[in-house]
Amino acid sequence: MERISSSFFVPRNEQGYDSMYKRIRLMPLYSFPHYKDLKPHIHNAEQKIFIHIDFDAFYAQVEQRDNPNLRGKPVSVGSTTGNKGIVMTASYEARAFGIETGTSLWEAKKLCPHLISLPCYGPKYEMIMINLMKGLRSFVPDEFIEQYSVDEYFVDITDFVRNFKEAKEFAQKIKDKIYELEDLTCSVGVSYNKSYAKMATKFEKPNGLTVITPLDREEKVYKLGVKKLWGIGPRIKRRLSLMNIFTIGDLANTDELILKKEFGINGIVFRKMARGEDSSGIFTRETHEKSLNHHHTLTNNIFDPSEVKNEIRKISEYLCRKMRDKKLVGGYLYFVIRYGNLRYASGDMHLPAYTNDDRVLYESALNIFRKFPQPNEHLPARMFGMTVFDLQKDTHSMNLELFGNRTPIPFYHLDKLKQKYGEGIVRIGLNAG
Repeated sequence: MERISSSFFVPRNEQGYDSMYKRIRLMPLYSFPHYKDLKPHIHNAEQKIFIHIDFDAFYAQVEQRDNPNLRGKPVSVGSTTGNKGIVMTASYEARAFGIETGTSLWEAKKLCPHLISLPCYGPKYEMIMINLMKGLRSFVPDEFIEQYSVDEYFVDITDFVRNFKEAKEFAQKIKDKIYELEDLTCSVGVSYNKSYAKMATKFEKPNGLTVITPLDREEKVYKLGVKKLWGIGPRIKRRLSLMNIFTIGDLANTDELILKKEFGINGIVFRKMARGEDSSGIFTRETHEKSLNHHHTLTNNIFDPSEVKNEIRKISEYLCRKMRDKKLVGGYLYFVIRYGNLRYASGDMHLPAYTNDDRVLYESALNIFRKFPQPNEHLPARMFGMTVFDLQKDTHSMNLELFGNRTPIPFYHLDKLKQKYGEGIVRIGLNAG
């Protein structure tokens, strides 16, 4: 069992949530399937079986898992200070007070005065999902998995089961694996198209498992309100209600031309999804990753040389670990610092060789940093950031320096130790002045 320890991560006690939220949140590819993805001219599409995995209050659940004192209490993750910012996710105890994703912190505190607000630990959530992705790959290859958002997945299991009974058993095995790996629960929907599978996930939250077969359409789906359909929010719901369309069944039985006149091509998409005619498949990104970056804004400004170097080292180690996890090496480094007066200094350089070696990245970052005004009591450092460009696949031959005399380090094995036992289990002497 490969377990990610939360002690691996450096606390991010920032005043706001924005930079961390934008960094770790994978926004959906689109709000609902495109018209072209529905294959509108194919009337007898091959029946498939999809499962949709949705983690239950993911960020809040992780924090309750890692801190037993939070279990059973109303918890939100996002902004933590003052009344600024929004709730990224709320535990089910907080949701009982009416707090939802997107609720302002000010409003959430009014609804629940004893709400416990926590910061977003982006790297922790990210590494947990990387670990769970490895668990999914033990069931199906990558090409059958679509990561829709940071805590949602579609999986095409058509080639791995023969019927919905086997599909339900398959989905249960995935739920069990997720719980074994990370002690987290998720809700799973099983159906013959992605739209219905996503809808089924909401039927028995939290920790549910629901199957919708073609025979269940009118009994389970058509009676639901239109807002249950993927992509229909409050505004679309209001426009539909003015057309006397209140349920998914109403939408499915409305004339296509009427919907197209009101909503354009999306009207046809809504109708097809309502009727269970979503024939879209797994969407995979084929673009090559071009860069990786990490920025950290400090809670308290620093100027002591040892503290400054420690911050640069942490960012170097994190970026190199990300590159190694993705089997990449980088060839170009960009480094930036922001001072207490809110002014920036930045620089870049070609790395000595394509690498994901902590020592090389750290030493290169220090070389750039030495050219800047050095932090002092009157000009402390507020933020550090690094971006690695020119990423290439790691062939395990790019870390060799032709004229260097550097001791080889088994970084991949050390990464596994840190993931299992925490960051403090082993540190490397980087020997940079």
